[in-house]
Amino acid sequence: MPSIAVVAPIVIPLVAAAVIAAFGLARINLGRIPCAVGAWGSVLALLVLWLSVRATQELNLGPLGLGTSLELRIDAVGFAFAMIVAVPAAVLLTLQPRTWQEATAAIVGMAAAIAAVESGGVVLTALAGGAAATLAVVQLDTEDVKAPRPRWSVMLAAWLALSWAGVILQDRAGTAVYAAVPVASLTGAVFTLLAAAALGASGLFPWRSWPAQMWLRPSLRAAGMTIATVYPLGFYLLVRAYEMGDGKYPQPAFSVILALLGVAVALGAAIRAQGAATRREFLGEVVPGLGGFALMAIALGTPLGLVAGILTLAAAAAMTACLALLPDRAGIATLVAIAAAVGLPPGLAFGARLLGLEAAFEAGVPIGLVGLVGAATWVVWIVAAARAIGLRAPSGHAAAETFPRVALAIAAVTVVAGPAAAAFQSGFANPAQSEVMTGSNSGSVAGGLVSVDTVSTVLPALTLFVPLLLIALLLYAFAGASLVRSQPRPALFALPGWGVGERIRELVRAARVPDQYRSLLDLRAVEAAAAGGKPVLWAAALVALGFAATR
Repeated sequence: MPSIAVVAPIVIPLVAAAVIAAFGLARINLGRIPCAVGAWGSVLALLVLWLSVRATQELNLGPLGLGTSLELRIDAVGFAFAMIVAVPAAVLLTLQPRTWQEATAAIVGMAAAIAAVESGGVVLTALAGGAAATLAVVQLDTEDVKAPRPRWSVMLAAWLALSWAGVILQDRAGTAVYAAVPVASLTGAVFTLLAAAALGASGLFPWRSWPAQMWLRPSLRAAGMTIATVYPLGFYLLVRAYEMGDGKYPQPAFSVILALLGVAVALGAAIRAQGAATRREFLGEVVPGLGGFALMAIALGTPLGLVAGILTLAAAAAMTACLALLPDRAGIATLVAIAAAVGLPPGLAFGARLLGLEAAFEAGVPIGLVGLVGAATWVVWIVAAARAIGLRAPSGHAAAETFPRVALAIAAVTVVAGPAAAAFQSGFANPAQSEVMTGSNSGSVAGGLVSVDTVSTVLPALTLFVPLLLIALLLYAFAGASLVRSQPRPALFALPGWGVGERIRELVRAARVPDQYRSLLDLRAVEAAAAGGKPVLWAAALVALGFAATR
């Protein structure tokens, strides 16, 4: 396989975007066909590149500047995260109708996200990730400028922090390439910057952050694409940090802190989910909840934890596509989607969560206590799911954007994939874990297509989950549509003051500068004044600034 082929998963969507834009400028909307061809062409290129050799492939396109090279690489980690990004994005681009402007921004954003995970170093990942975040905001504003969306400055701040970390590594170690960074160069300060970038990029906080706010928009076209392309990138940084640290983080305290934060994210999402007023509000907490469990597992610092985290992210990617296509009305599609999302047996999320909790218990004290909280959080999620079936459905999700049969098929595949958890672990997650934890002495994950063998036990995924799947099918055959009830149920509990933070943020957003002082902070007025100034004045100011800066 020639090394230049590494750019194919990035170039194919860009070519499709160019075709869409060219015809769009000529006032010809080609519809969803170019989007589907570009997106699925990228997925096919990834499969061919990785499955044909199953080895790392690199391409150096020359210097990027300041000693940084424009290096692309596909290895097991890059392939896993590229598929997590590309497959749900391809499903949404194929089915959801878009204007040519929205389609162009969406497919270029997909290419930027794939470029971020194919990047060989920290700096290039920061540039591509910032581009993906910017294009996500462009999509959201193009679709509906008044609907909830994350602030561009907040999303970009994460990638600026990552750029800072990359510059420090480039200055102190002479390289910011993941595979070449000396272990000693990944200091606590650098890792803090990297972890802050990861948490900010994916919105991994216990309160309602941007991944949950996206589902409150009337249309879910841009919301689904934003979560599919941007949300996995923060987890990618935390996984690559293991490669730079020779299989571990700089200090054990980082693993404890991040694992605690992960379970706090999952618990916060569970509490909001069980108190949701509408089904859309509940579904908005699904991906943050899965992300919290994934963060907890990845941060454990063990091979089993990393495998469980990647499997959880795969389930989150499937649910992103499913929920974006799910109609608001109740039905069998909604029932199966909720069951798959919260980790009811025997779905893929169920198997991944079992492995994640087992990894936490194997890690011992104090992280083992995190596993106990994670198990309790899982119970809250199950209660929230039972309540969500009877919640009212909001209006606003256009029928043209929903595909119940496709959503049902994705949810059903996620459930049926539970018995194949061992195969997913062996062929998808375990190679990525082995790529970044070559120096780890904390055990390994083995097994084949039937079971997952860990340090302390064996999970017979196929022989255990298949009977559970048959039991679930029999229960539904006997109960039928009576499982889908429309009676609302009260919330399990409500924490006093839980909404105080939300109210404070709303007050801050509602704050306004008095009219008599508003011109001082009017950037457009400043820009107009600058544009209308005398050229001689600005030339003199520029000379003075240059003189002062070079003294």
